[in-house]
Amino acid sequence: MHRAERKRIRRPPDVYLDGGRIFSVTCAVRDRRPVFADLAFGHECVGVLRAMRDRTGAKVFAYCCMPDHAHLVLSPPHAQSLPAFVGEWKARCYQARRRRGAMEPFWQRSFFDHALRTDAELHAVVAYVLENPVRAGLVGDRRDYPLSGSFELTFDGAR
Repeated sequence: MHRAERKRIRRPPDVYLDGGRIFSVTCAVRDRRPVFADLAFGHECVGVLRAMRDRTGAKVFAYCCMPDHAHLVLSPPHAQSLPAFVGEWKARCYQARRRRGAMEPFWQRSFFDHALRTDAELHAVVAYVLENPVRAGLVGDRRDYPLSGSFELTFDGAR
């Protein structure tokens, strides 16, 4: 019996090694389970992201851990590709969840990415990511959502 070939969603590897390129990334949770509804766990994953940023020099323009998925807008460090950086973050979040007693994997395989090309596109995508909790009806103001923010920009989008 012939197995269907899995669709490849990654770009050529050299695209991810182009230093300074900014990507919008979406990581989904399997079966849309609301793992980030556990705010303490969500804060731990945000802490992992901050520690990775501080250690590697990656730029994290926006992050948002919605209950069943996560958005990142980032420029990976020059020494690490985007898939390696996101894979490490997902693995460290999984390890944190295991320490909390939840042994089953929770991430959906891989992630979706989009390379940003202009400052205008960066600001639009950052606004979209930070407004996600408002559109979902979780909060009335994006500043009230505890699992979103930026390590590089102010909330008004200014550098």
